[in-house]
Amino acid sequence: MLKQSNEMPISLQHETSRLKILHQYGILDTPDEADFDELTKLAAQICQTPVALITFVDDKRQWFKSKVGASVTEAPMDSGFCPFVVQNSDELIIPDTLTDKKFAKNPVVVLPPHVRFYAGIPLIAKEGYTLGTICVLDFVPRKLTQLQIQTLQTLSRQIIRLLERKRNESVLLALTQREQKKALQLEQAMKELTRTQIQLIQNEKMSALGQLVAGVAHEINNPLNFIYANLVHANQYAQDLLNLVEVYQNYYPHPVKEIETTLKAIDFDFLQEDLPKLMSSMTIGADRIRQIVLLLRNFSHLEQAEMADADIHEGLDNTLLLLKHRLKGSGRNPGIKVIKEYGDLPVVQCYAGQLNQVFMNILTNAIDALKDVKGHGAMDIEITPNAQCPTIHIRTEAIANEAIIRIADNGPGISLEVQSKLFDPFFTTKPVGSGTGLGLSISYQIIEKHGGQLICTSAPGQGAEFVIKIPKNYEL
Repeated sequence: MLKQSNEMPISLQHETSRLKILHQYGILDTPDEADFDELTKLAAQICQTPVALITFVDDKRQWFKSKVGASVTEAPMDSGFCPFVVQNSDELIIPDTLTDKKFAKNPVVVLPPHVRFYAGIPLIAKEGYTLGTICVLDFVPRKLTQLQIQTLQTLSRQIIRLLERKRNESVLLALTQREQKKALQLEQAMKELTRTQIQLIQNEKMSALGQLVAGVAHEINNPLNFIYANLVHANQYAQDLLNLVEVYQNYYPHPVKEIETTLKAIDFDFLQEDLPKLMSSMTIGADRIRQIVLLLRNFSHLEQAEMADADIHEGLDNTLLLLKHRLKGSGRNPGIKVIKEYGDLPVVQCYAGQLNQVFMNILTNAIDALKDVKGHGAMDIEITPNAQCPTIHIRTEAIANEAIIRIADNGPGISLEVQSKLFDPFFTTKPVGSGTGLGLSISYQIIEKHGGQLICTSAPGQGAEFVIKIPKNYEL
């Protein structure tokens, strides 16, 4: 504990408060600074001393923020004179240390550097606590003029102002950092809110799709099963009747005139040939409707709320089948060619319905891009050299623990500016009413949820490729 010159201890509370204020300035153990060095040099020049110091005193040492004529950066508490200035919060001027009973045996007096003169002015913070000193030293006895003392006092006040300015800057910096942190937290909260909003929209869409599929299954399956089951019997009945007519013709090759007229009227020969084909077509049509209902159920995977093993290729094929009507050409719009290069891809643990939603979004965007090329649709975009035949290229492969799906088109491509916003919520380049701007954003989140990546590579005139990377086995 510091002691005053009369050997009475300084109040522990006072010293604790003083050290607290000192540390608030954040000045201890900081690098050299020109602002402080200039004041130290000025003190040495005006007082004409070989040594000048700006010293701060903490609980264990004297630390020199700036120095002229000294090489050390700190000194012990019992060495030197600055601690006494701090203890008394008053100026200390010693013309000749050897004749001063209190300091004649001080280590810096009796040992090198053999200080013979000291003058220290306290650095008093606005709270009233003495933090340190600005002092000058010499190795021969001497005195200071009143003007020199006044100059040291002025320099002391300048140092305090400099400290206050730096403390204010530090506080302002801390406030700025806190505000920046709050702003970042707010931005993150807004992003999370947007993500939640998008997720709610996605859930609502998937729920609506689930209800639609459930309704289709309920409303169509029952009458469809009735028709499909009875088509077998209807086909058999029709065949039996045709056989019966054939037997009659064998036994009565020359029917009465009325029957002959009726046979000609209904074109019996054509009916006899076409009816089995008609029944077969009806059976195929009913079977196709059953497949479509099953396809919708498989596509949405309503019965799978948890992650499960899924066949990626089946999901892609189902999605392409649903989009088949858009891939066909019509009028002046040529059809879109789909090239599939499926690699050896094992089953992948995923949310199959959500993954199919990603395939649907990316393939729909590719179709839109190819339909909008000049000569292929309404928009006036020049055909690129590689877009003479609109093509979607789908490739899959397994690398290490990842399943990789590449979906590329040879459309007009995407600019860098648009690519930077491609996965942003509600961003769309489509006309108003043609898209919500949520498809790719939702797709990005779905792939991210699977622990994977969704990447787009494109350039104007070079088409676009979306690369989906998902772990084969991902634990949430």
